[in-house]
Amino acid sequence: MKKNDFNIKMLDPENCAMCGMCTNYCPTYKISKNESESPRGRISIIEGLNKGELKPTASALKHLNSCTMCLACESICPAEVNFYDLMVQARDKYFHKQKLIFKIKSLLLSIFFTKNVFRIFIKKIFNILIKVRLDKAKIGIFKNLQYIKTNTKKRINFKTYDANRKNIGIFTGCATDIFQESVSRDCIDILNRNNINAEILKNTKCCGSLDFHNGRKTIGLKNYHDTISKFNTNRYKKIIGYASGCSAFLMSNKNYEDATSYILNILTRSNANFKTSYLKVCIHKPCTTRLANINFENLIQILKMVPELSVSIFDDKYCCGAGAQNLLHNKNNSLEIINPKISFLDKNNIDIILTYNVGCSLNFINAINTNNLENVKVMHPISFLNDRLI
Repeated sequence: MKKNDFNIKMLDPENCAMCGMCTNYCPTYKISKNESESPRGRISIIEGLNKGELKPTASALKHLNSCTMCLACESICPAEVNFYDLMVQARDKYFHKQKLIFKIKSLLLSIFFTKNVFRIFIKKIFNILIKVRLDKAKIGIFKNLQYIKTNTKKRINFKTYDANRKNIGIFTGCATDIFQESVSRDCIDILNRNNINAEILKNTKCCGSLDFHNGRKTIGLKNYHDTISKFNTNRYKKIIGYASGCSAFLMSNKNYEDATSYILNILTRSNANFKTSYLKVCIHKPCTTRLANINFENLIQILKMVPELSVSIFDDKYCCGAGAQNLLHNKNNSLEIINPKISFLDKNNIDIILTYNVGCSLNFINAINTNNLENVKVMHPISFLNDRLI
């Protein structure tokens, strides 16, 4: 869960100086040039709602809903306004005023992703669709099945080591358990190669961020506490999770570390060797990188150790547009925000886009399919590196 970096951060909207420094860093303002789609515009709306000067109409709330929660504004704010807490509290306070379709989508997403029985059901449905070859279809959701198929392939049989040694526990998260299941096996593979015990945590639901950031704060906190109760320090030396969005939310737990950071440190210490790879990759830096405490430069340096691999990063510094469920509630916004990155992939003939957050991955897949860039693959850096280890 996000923690304030400084105790002096301000929560009162009136402390916003309306200087406008944040606007050039806001992805939704960049595409709209609409003041209500800027951080200071949203702060004004929240202040108006809280004072009763504005009514929580669909028109007012849509500007709160479209925020990606990338926190680029907060990182640049000279007054250190706590924009994160302002948004979380406003979304929670006015959730009951949202459109019915918004509430239904949010509820169904929570049910199908956070309840184990529904996650299992969804995975079985995907497997059936793949078996009947619908992964070859070129329309709608079926375009994404090839990605899911790629990321659920079976890997090698893992070794087991000293049973008396504490394990590394792997937290799969909710969406990642459906769309990136193989990354957990890649984590286990790399750790086993380095004589480290690892196992997937059982009976965990969701880190809680899914509901917490979408206006159902109480449910989100319940899921958060349910999850960290499974972080048994007697059984596990460390818990790692491979979605940076989850990591940003869970980093307050001292027994937790982001899997990308943990794996990168393991590979650095082991002086890993990689296969020659004549590929062009582009690394995406999710907005949650800082809060998840991921060393992005370390990832770049390790990828440069792969012989013949061409490594690029985006010259566009904005959020990809997936954050805070924009891909669900504001699909057109997400596509417009990510478009410069998709153009970069196309222009530079990139083979693989690497990103370590599942929401960003899904947004890239959707945009790649929409723009018919069929040769561009989306992978988690851990899976990419594991595939190329000697």
